[in-house]
Amino acid sequence: MILPALLTSAGFNIVICVGFFSLYSILRKQPYNLKVYFGQRLAQLQPEQKSHYFFDRLIPSAGWLVKAWEASDDDICACGGIDGLVFIRLIVFCIRIFSVAAVLCIFIVLPVNLFGQAIDQTSPETQMDIFTIRNVPEGSTGLWAHFFSLYVISVSAYVLLYIVRM
Repeated sequence: MILPALLTSAGFNIVICVGFFSLYSILRKQPYNLKVYFGQRLAQLQPEQKSHYFFDRLIPSAGWLVKAWEASDDDICACGGIDGLVFIRLIVFCIRIFSVAAVLCIFIVLPVNLFGQAIDQTSPETQMDIFTIRNVPEGSTGLWAHFFSLYVISVSAYVLLYIVRM
C-alpha cells in the first residue's frame, strides 16, 4: 500500500465531508428552503418571512448540529414521526457497532495481518493482501485475534440490542 495515496484519499474524503457539512448549513438558512427543512413547524406556526438579504445566511454554522445532538426521542417523534425516530435509532446503533469494530480492527486485527509472514511482501500485486487474513500463516496464534475480535463485536451487538430494547 502506498502511504501518500492513502493520505490523499483520506484528505479528499475529509474535504468532501466538510464541504457537504458547510453546504447543508448554508442551504438550511435560505428562505426558499424553509418548506424543506421546517415543513411541519411552518404548517403549525406560519412565521413571518423576511425577504431582504442577510450576509450571515451564507456563513456555515454548527449550531444545528448541537440542537440535533440534544434532541430527545419525543422531539424527534414530534418533528419527524415514528419513521424518523426509527431511522435515527438505526443510524445511532450502526455508528456504535462500527465504532467498536473499527477500534478492534485497527488495534488488534490490522497489526496481526500486517506483521504476518505468509505473503511475499515485495511483489506489487500483493500489496493489499498484506492487510488481509491471507497474510496470517496457518496455525498461527494471530488467528485468535480474528476470532476474539469477531466474538467481541458480536457480544457488543447483542448488548447494544438489549440496551436499546429496554
